[in-house]
Amino acid sequence: MSCRLHGPTVAELPFARHDSAFTRAFEDLVVYEAIASSKQRVADHYGISWRAVNNACVRVATEALGRIDLLCGLVAISIDEVKYKKGQRYLTVVCDHFTGKVIWAAKGRSKDTVGAFFDALGEQRAAKLNFVTCDGASWIRDVVAERAEGAVICLDTFHLVSWATDALDEVRRGEWNELRRSGEAKAAKSLKGLRFLLLRNWENLTSAQKGTIRDLEHANKRLLRAWQLKEELREVLKLPLLAAKHALDGWLAYASRSRLAPFVKLARTIRNYRASIEATIEWKITNGIAESNNAAIGRIRTNARGFHDPEAFITMIMLDRAGIAPELPWRAAS
Repeated sequence: MSCRLHGPTVAELPFARHDSAFTRAFEDLVVYEAIASSKQRVADHYGISWRAVNNACVRVATEALGRIDLLCGLVAISIDEVKYKKGQRYLTVVCDHFTGKVIWAAKGRSKDTVGAFFDALGEQRAAKLNFVTCDGASWIRDVVAERAEGAVICLDTFHLVSWATDALDEVRRGEWNELRRSGEAKAAKSLKGLRFLLLRNWENLTSAQKGTIRDLEHANKRLLRAWQLKEELREVLKLPLLAAKHALDGWLAYASRSRLAPFVKLARTIRNYRASIEATIEWKITNGIAESNNAAIGRIRTNARGFHDPEAFITMIMLDRAGIAPELPWRAAS
């Protein structure tokens, strides 16, 4: 504005954000629709540039994050990674178990990245953490053990079962290759077609599919043994703590003597993570909330056809998954 006394100067206006050519209501509408679709689609719809939409998203997110402290009052968190670009480009994402919201995200997946989160959290608030859920990655677990000594680290059961399914599939491939080498092409072909059937949970199979699994008793006992180990591990995770401890002892002994190299290796891995596995069984806290947020984050990435700039991706993640997205102008007014 032009002031008679001071000349041209910048004044704060109640209906617009600083350094913006648009009103608050228009920017809120643009950001709301950018979250639901994509920046380019919103830019085309309203006849503005993609950069104008991006800048609006940054302004709205910065203003919202300046009003609230997402790291306040944390008791249980999950730490996971999400891919933002081809070529092993990842973000580290932290979620609050009680609110289900993303509370922090940064480029990279390393000890330094997790350390940056705890730097932002601070020693006093880190000391109040009771639970941290994650996978078996040492770059997460080592930092959590050092920076939040009082927190119980829970190993996500999804990853544990995925280790078992990977071991089962490795056994299947080994048996398939052995049959091919021995000239039993027909048996090898039938074994190859069992991949997805073996990986499915028993309760989700049809009667005919269950019959196919039972037929392995005569067709391939090693593969049946591997499948039984996978299913038995799933059942162990459903038991109460004391029963689960006893059942896990038996499972580890059986897996170690199974003569199936992938499961012998898996048994060693489970022994290394046993305390975290038992904590998960006892407290029933998994990384499910992180996986749910990761699915939503994947939708954001797909709608945008990918992100070149990780900071732009983080801005959209925080707007959508941290609960700071603006209301539609007419809803906010009411």
